[in-house]
Amino acid sequence: MITAPLPLDEDIRLRALHRLDILDSEPEEAFDRIARLAARAFRVPIVLVSLVDEDRQWFKSHHGIAACETPRSMSFCAHAVLSKRLLVVEDALDDERFLDNPLVVGAPHIRFYAGAPLRLADGEVVGTLCLIDTVPRTFEADDVQTLIDYAQLVERELDVRRRLIRSRTAHERDRRSLAISEARFTTVFRETPIGNALVALDGRFLDVNPTFSEIIGYDEATLRKLTFAEVTHPADVAADLALVSELLAGKQSTYTIEKRYMRPDGKAIWVNLAVTLLRDAAGVPAHFIAAVQDIDSRKRSEEALRNYHAELEERVRERTGELRRSRDALQTITDNLPVMIAVVDRDLRYRFYNDTFKRVLGPRAPGEVGANVAETLRPEVFAQLQPHFTRALAGERVTCDEVQYREDEDRVWCTTYIPAKRDGRVTGFYVMAHDVTEQRRTEQRLRESALVDALTGLANRRALEEELAAARLGACRFALFFVDLDGLKGINDRFGHDAGDALLREAARRLAATVRAGDFVSRLGGDEFVVVSRGVADAQAAGRIAQSICHALARPFVTGGMRVEASASVGVAIREPAGAGSALGALGALGDDLLAVADSAMYEAKRAGRNTWRLGGAWVQRADAADGTLAALPVVSA
Repeated sequence: MITAPLPLDEDIRLRALHRLDILDSEPEEAFDRIARLAARAFRVPIVLVSLVDEDRQWFKSHHGIAACETPRSMSFCAHAVLSKRLLVVEDALDDERFLDNPLVVGAPHIRFYAGAPLRLADGEVVGTLCLIDTVPRTFEADDVQTLIDYAQLVERELDVRRRLIRSRTAHERDRRSLAISEARFTTVFRETPIGNALVALDGRFLDVNPTFSEIIGYDEATLRKLTFAEVTHPADVAADLALVSELLAGKQSTYTIEKRYMRPDGKAIWVNLAVTLLRDAAGVPAHFIAAVQDIDSRKRSEEALRNYHAELEERVRERTGELRRSRDALQTITDNLPVMIAVVDRDLRYRFYNDTFKRVLGPRAPGEVGANVAETLRPEVFAQLQPHFTRALAGERVTCDEVQYREDEDRVWCTTYIPAKRDGRVTGFYVMAHDVTEQRRTEQRLRESALVDALTGLANRRALEEELAAARLGACRFALFFVDLDGLKGINDRFGHDAGDALLREAARRLAATVRAGDFVSRLGGDEFVVVSRGVADAQAAGRIAQSICHALARPFVTGGMRVEASASVGVAIREPAGAGSALGALGALGDDLLAVADSAMYEAKRAGRNTWRLGGAWVQRADAADGTLAALPVVSA
């Protein structure tokens, strides 16, 4: 028996099935009727409306059998769900997937099966409408179309159920939202520290909260017998009524006014009043909502502030003079520095800049303080620097290493943005830039001669050549491991080159973490890596390292949220020093010769089935050969 594998969209499919809330539900005549009609039309003993759950197939309708469900592992329907196409098995005993299935060799003794996938509106296949017979049958093209038509009837019933569930969910959500909204309004109206009142169109108080009563000094029962005009200071009534008339006329929907209420003891109290007119669904005015804040203390303070204002103005004049003198000194100092210096406010307008800043920007330099930064920078430069402006205004010190202010010059500037703060608040930022053109040119020359593989961060082919050239001068024992990733092309073809690059980076990381700390790890190119391991004692030690490499690279990789499988084939070549037990008592040759031995051994590992390693014959240079001739030992397998 062959069990159907899980579809790639299994999680999405199961969520769609469970949202129907249909599993283990009571029988429904709509589904049973379709099953009965299909049984008559096709003259089969068994018709099922089968829904494929995580570990079972459950029958919403089961005409002809008593069972309500069977294990998914035995399910014919799981194969139809996987393929998402109509599945016909004319004789189960002739199909290797089902010939030993318990449902074939045992009850109900299935010989014929035809199952049409049941798709939801979003395309997910949740089950099948299937026909079952205990004898082999042929299934013609007309039969296929008829079964599809019956399946569409089932799909329509499933869609009706989906719509009803969605409608019930929306209704319940609306009901809860309304209840929450009403509760919130009541809480806000009653508990807010602001005075609130509902006022009828004729000015009568309909409801007030405790804060409103506390502000104007009347209890709630008394206020419900009064109008707002009766508790307003006579001098403020006309202005209040005029604004009410504008609300009723539709000229505005709300108004705010500072006015005085008269408390029961005859004392006037200043308030800030905000009034909103509420209308019903037809747009007819219903009532007013008034929000009142006590500003009496503020009003008393305003007079004291006015008296203090003159003194403050004099202090400001004095301070302005001091700042002007300080600014002149700062301008003189910064104008003589070979650094671009400026101060920018939160609106990205210059508040200060030195001569170097103007000289570098040239024709686009700000003409005066207050000029907008966007007007002084080329559009592409402004787009490059705008994220740095945002971060600086958020309080972060940031640096942009590569800024070319002038299109007609190849000068490169390193610009730093330092938040300017006052009383803990960022008011803008300082701009400081210095010319790094020569530094960048030097760095470019260094990069061009770099010895690092750009993708993995390992040493590259050039670095490997230098390592082997240096090793040629030494007399120590070492092993060379030629590592080739198995299956990278398939991963690139299936998941894309981004996934392949991610796998190469992770393989490089594992390789570096697996070998010894002093070993030289490089990427030769493509999916090939080379490790030079100094001081390897013998072939057994080299074998252990090779085996560790195989194990590390055989573990599943996760890239882009996907689990992929790979492995490695490893070829090993060993160079032994003279007099160290070598059969020829000589030093092995280095460079391309030893690399070729390891490469050949790696192909032996591939031919052996991959995910393994092989030890190659060592090329050796005879100690007594003056002409440096090379001899080869046979390949030794792992």
